[in-house]
Amino acid sequence: MRFSLFHLPSFFPEHHQSEAQFYQDMLTESDRAEAYGFHSVWFAEHHFHNYGGHIPSVPVLASAVAQRTKNIRLGSGICLIPLQDPVRVAEEYAMLDCLSGGRLEFGIGRGFQKMEYDAFGRNMEDSRVLFEEAHDIIMKAWTTEQFSHEGKFRQLSNIRVVPKPVQKPPPVYVACIFTEESFEWTGKMGYNLMTVPYAAPNAEFLVSRINVFRDARRAHGHQAAPEVLGVYHFYCGETPEKAKEEPRGAMLRYVQSVVAANKEAAYSDQYKMYKALPQAFQGFNYDYLYPHKVIFGDPDQCVERIKQILSFGVTNVSLLVNFGGLEHAKIMASFDRFATHVLPRVQ
Repeated sequence: MRFSLFHLPSFFPEHHQSEAQFYQDMLTESDRAEAYGFHSVWFAEHHFHNYGGHIPSVPVLASAVAQRTKNIRLGSGICLIPLQDPVRVAEEYAMLDCLSGGRLEFGIGRGFQKMEYDAFGRNMEDSRVLFEEAHDIIMKAWTTEQFSHEGKFRQLSNIRVVPKPVQKPPPVYVACIFTEESFEWTGKMGYNLMTVPYAAPNAEFLVSRINVFRDARRAHGHQAAPEVLGVYHFYCGETPEKAKEEPRGAMLRYVQSVVAANKEAAYSDQYKMYKALPQAFQGFNYDYLYPHKVIFGDPDQCVERIKQILSFGVTNVSLLVNFGGLEHAKIMASFDRFATHVLPRVQ
């Protein structure tokens, strides 16, 4: 099993010193993850809102981390490939792989926020075609010297994309939350899986979808054991009561930032389970989230919760430690308690 750090930041001017310091805090947290021997650090691309919008470019922030570290792998969690020029994505992420000495973990997904699709001039009805076409172009760019592509959205003739990534190609992860077809496609392609369990209705739903993914892998002849990365908000407190109460305000602010970024629901039939998501997020009160949707607890509770998560089929527990304006000192103290009192008991 593996542990990783996940950056999906939520910025609040009243709780953060400045945007510049916000980035410095993420860099410091990433340094600490490297020191603890974490497998990877992940950066989520979002735009326009305090929810995630401070990482509009994963390669920029990941390159900064690459130059400060030596071993930790650098993941996009995720790159929103339907919204971007896939040729530019191929170029920029290949550069990141080169600059990091071959440490890229390439996470991709369709995304689900209507405002982002609208702002980039994309139709959510086209999301799956956009996604698969962008994926195909990126893979061609990385694995062939020169290629052409005739698609619905892009036509390319005899182009040569440089640089090439060090890895041939980098490991690919696909973010899947609800849609069964996405889990099936990821398994069929032989890729790794990324999930966000706090958004899933319950543990049984999560396990059933992971099984769909694993069944599709086997059906298409992929024998190697896949990575299943699960992202969890994390706080390790000194006592059970402190672990419950100290992150309460930050977690609720985080949920409020998600609601603010998703006032309009996805409108495509490709997002059937997402149409009620804005209303669902508003029902994410603390009693709903704690303790079953997060990893909040004293060291003993964190150990038990992680063991439970592993039983779901997750192989890489990705800790989202910086959320909702939680004080940086508390973030680092929680992180240190995890490394000292939890990590040795679950590895």
